[in-house]
Amino acid sequence: MHLIFQRHHIPPDEVYNKDENVKRFMYASMMLQLEEEEKARKEQERAARRMRS
Repeated sequence: MHLIFQRHHIPPDEVYNKDENVKRFMYASMMLQLEEEEKARKEQERAARRMRS
């Protein structure tokens, strides 16, 4: 939730007042984004290790 507020500048009350389906979509979308960022971070780390070897 914190990332939704921080990254998208949506205040907590605005999120809490949304329909349940909209909130589920927002949370799922944020989780997908975080997973993609983690995957990219790991790929960058692997590439950096290969460069050092």
